[in-house]
Amino acid sequence: MSELEIRKTIEINASPEVIFRALSIQEEITQWFPDQAILEPKVGGKIKFTFFSKGAKPVDRDFFPEGEIIEFVPNKKLSYTWTPQDIPDFPRTIVTWSLEQIGQNKTRVTMIHSGFTGKPHELFKEHSYGWDYFANRLAEYCKKK
Repeated sequence: MSELEIRKTIEINASPEVIFRALSIQEEITQWFPDQAILEPKVGGKIKFTFFSKGAKPVDRDFFPEGEIIEFVPNKKLSYTWTPQDIPDFPRTIVTWSLEQIGQNKTRVTMIHSGFTGKPHELFKEHSYGWDYFANRLAEYCKKK
């Protein structure tokens, strides 16, 4: 069985510190990503995101991914498991954010969502579309900081 991953790389006009805060502080995460967030900023910390349907893509139904932080390197890397509680048989996947400073106040952000198994399917496509949308929201949010 093959494993698929979603990979998004963007350059953001912001420092790694600004971006890492946007990825790891509950009050900032909800400014660009889920409607509600619980994130314990440490290895072994729990994550729980709540996305409420607005009746349109990228979230056309309520969505409740949960997981555990498996890597937490301030201003460089954040990785957590991602298991939507409302989708039966969803594989245990991992979301990893890597930050690389590439200039003064400019950072390359690479997001990899790995662990999808089998052939590309609707859930894979939905997540890929959603990550495009939210990567752009992250960039816009961090530019304003």
